[in-house]
Amino acid sequence: MTESVLCTPTAALPQDWLPQAGAIAMDMDAWLHHLAPIPPHWVPRTEAENDPSWKQWIPYAILQNSAGRIAAYPRHGSESRLHGLWSIGVGGHVNPQDARRPFCWKTTLIAGLLREIQEEFPAAGHGDSRFCGLVHESRTAVGAVHIGAVFLHHVDIRGAAPAAELAGLQWLPPQELRSLPLELWSALALDLLP
Repeated sequence: MTESVLCTPTAALPQDWLPQAGAIAMDMDAWLHHLAPIPPHWVPRTEAENDPSWKQWIPYAILQNSAGRIAAYPRHGSESRLHGLWSIGVGGHVNPQDARRPFCWKTTLIAGLLREIQEEFPAAGHGDSRFCGLVHESRTAVGAVHIGAVFLHHVDIRGAAPAAELAGLQWLPPQELRSLPLELWSALALDLLP
């Protein structure tokens, strides 16, 4: 079965959301106000991954524990284009099962966010999420077809292990993160942290 993913026509998005490489700080109300008149599009992932006329929405959670440390892990999962780099983001595509009826951007994107957290780090599924803004880059093949909705997700985790995709995860002070070879989205998302 072909996976369908939540997309928006690139031309329907404000140009200031689509820098060549940047983070756009904004509050959730402003973000949702712009999205509200845009209908959702469920596009086969195999098509969307190769067509920059679509932007695939990726809820991107930065996990922060009660000591203020950020979860960072080496990439070695399903996205081979990012192997060898470190990430501070947990997330993935939004699928039709995340959508509520009638469709609502907020509930659908948050449902996708929480599902992805639950899949990748079950113990982190319970926590408080705060929308921070967007990340976008068009320098890489990955970035050209995605846009990230960044959330800071506060968790209280003691000794719990993540799923295999996050093997090697470390909880690091925010000031140490820039010394890692970070994937571009993670480097951009750091600018959105309070």
